[in-house]
Amino acid sequence: MPALGWTRMQVRDAFTSSPWTRDFRHLNAIPRPWTKRTSWYDHVPKIVKPHDRIKYWNIVPGDQVRLLGDREGTIYQVNMINRLANRVLLRMEQDRMSGSDVEKLRSKNVPYSRCQLYIGRYEFPSEGAKPVFAKRLATEKPGWVPQFRRYEWKRYAVATDPVLPDAQPGETQRILVPWPKPDTRARPEATATETKPDAVLEVTYTPPVLQRTVGPDEGKLNLDENEYIRAISAPNSPDYNSALPYEIFLTKELSSPHSRAKKQARWKAQEERKRTLLKEITNAEIKNLDGRTQREATAEAVWKWRHQLEEERKAEIERRRANRGEIQNLERKMARKARKEAKRKEKLRNLMLPDGPNQVVPQAESRVS
Repeated sequence: MPALGWTRMQVRDAFTSSPWTRDFRHLNAIPRPWTKRTSWYDHVPKIVKPHDRIKYWNIVPGDQVRLLGDREGTIYQVNMINRLANRVLLRMEQDRMSGSDVEKLRSKNVPYSRCQLYIGRYEFPSEGAKPVFAKRLATEKPGWVPQFRRYEWKRYAVATDPVLPDAQPGETQRILVPWPKPDTRARPEATATETKPDAVLEVTYTPPVLQRTVGPDEGKLNLDENEYIRAISAPNSPDYNSALPYEIFLTKELSSPHSRAKKQARWKAQEERKRTLLKEITNAEIKNLDGRTQREATAEAVWKWRHQLEEERKAEIERRRANRGEIQNLERKMARKARKEAKRKEKLRNLMLPDGPNQVVPQAESRVS
């Protein structure tokens, strides 16, 4: 992903149905060539300038809004939002295609500034229940929630249309507007072919009882999985008991060694070993100064430490080469090359040319005294 946090395809399809604010990459500048049309069939994304984009969106998918200038006052539901263009995609009624049972969802693309957030229906003394919309919104200071990896804040309606009957003149009301709840996933009904909950909760596995057969701890339970794995890996060991069920601890056998947590644990252990090794070499050099100053002894200890790490690294590289069969492959190639060379020399040595009319046997040159 480029440094600005977007790709060209993501800029073209910037509409999203996610209501959460997880980062602020939509405030970054977009390269100008990405907003131009390369052919007449390409879609031209409408992108506003970075300083005109909205940082914290208070109208998100799932909210209900009305449009300014709409005389009918229709209430729409927000389907998607485009943070790069400050646009809102409203969900409209579904139209059934002629001659088919397929329903097509119609939508309306409007700017963010035309939307008024729907708060709810309130009772008015003379007019009854009426829908109320927020003319102006206020928010608390957003805060980062590490648990969900997103920014969260509360939004309030400080000016409504129409004005609530209990509003005092000159006093600002703060009406809390809750965020829309995500749609719950519809679960299909259980059928006769599905497993019953009682069968799922039934315990059908009993772990083996591990005991030591020899030694001073005879009769003591041995629940150490490392010892158990070593025992089943070596049938000739005294801890191996063929009467016990053959079991492998899946936690260690099937877990990937390439996970981030395991890589980090190995890296931490390696760094700790390096620090311990440097400390041991430094202490040994300082104890035996042999006419050197403490600073010179420390410098020599650091050199020995780096030299030992380099030698260990080279030994590790050779070990990995041997494990993956690179040394054997190299030896096999060298032997094959030597055989080919020997065959070529043998062929040249046994080469005999048949007699022909154009062949001349060279004679020895006579020396003139």
